[in-house]
Amino acid sequence: MLDEALVLTIDRAYFDLTGGLERWLYRLVRKHGGRQTGGWSFDFVHLHAKSGSLSPLKHFAYDLREIVRRQTLPGYRLVIDRGLRGAERLNFTPIPVDPLTAAPRRRGLPTASVHKL
Repeated sequence: MLDEALVLTIDRAYFDLTGGLERWLYRLVRKHGGRQTGGWSFDFVHLHAKSGSLSPLKHFAYDLREIVRRQTLPGYRLVIDRGLRGAERLNFTPIPVDPLTAAPRRRGLPTASVHKL
């Protein structure tokens, strides 16, 4: 029998993400943040290096800020903090799961969606 703790699930909404950076970031957040109530964080320089992106850091940072502004990663809330020296840090925390929508979503069934204005 496989240990279920070793299986990392992916939200079906992941497949609706259109950007490569969004998909990469979601997988990173799932791996590191998981279901930790306190979430996790990375500084932008570290994320840029970890991503292997060929774009300059300032373009990468702009793209991250846009992802945070749009809040597109399913199951996580993203926030950017600025340190005392101006360094930006991406913080992410899991969003509590609504049990009424979680079961149908896991089965690939449509759920009533709430649109942000």
